[in-house]
Amino acid sequence: MNRYFFALNLSHKSKKQLIRWRDSELALPCHPVAGDNLHITLAFLGVLTDEKKQQLLTGAGQLADTLRHEDITPLKINRLGYFKRPKVLYLANDDIPDWQNKLAAGLTKQALDAGLNQEQRRYLSHITLYRKVRALPGELPLVNMLTPIDRFSLFQSLSTATGVRYQAVKTWHLTSSQSAG
Repeated sequence: MNRYFFALNLSHKSKKQLIRWRDSELALPCHPVAGDNLHITLAFLGVLTDEKKQQLLTGAGQLADTLRHEDITPLKINRLGYFKRPKVLYLANDDIPDWQNKLAAGLTKQALDAGLNQEQRRYLSHITLYRKVRALPGELPLVNMLTPIDRFSLFQSLSTATGVRYQAVKTWHLTSSQSAG
């Protein structure tokens, strides 16, 4: 069963920049996230019926339309963090712009309206770099990157022989009236 989530898409250039930084500044002996899987999660959805998926696709399209007049500023990635229980090392933008908060809150509301459980906690914008991190390096490197964002997608998580792969089901542009699917 495939699991779904909404996330901000990172450009190929941004992914390469993040991987280059990760490999030069961290190079940890654990499980790095594949470059193609780098993203910024907006809302976890879990397993979806076709009906709920269609409901969420419609709602996401309407939400994207309401954000077309927003100033979609680049994200300033400026902090390295660690989630202890899932043992995940991530990069974050401490200053979350209004457009990103509106999008995350709107998609979470869409999920709740579709009857899906959502965690009741403050949204934390982050990019997972490593999984199964047993111990942090003694000194964490500083980070300061501007990451332009122009779209978000509904992704499905696919299990493959080489590991998990995230595939976009539908994509919405935040900066024009285009929509790719």
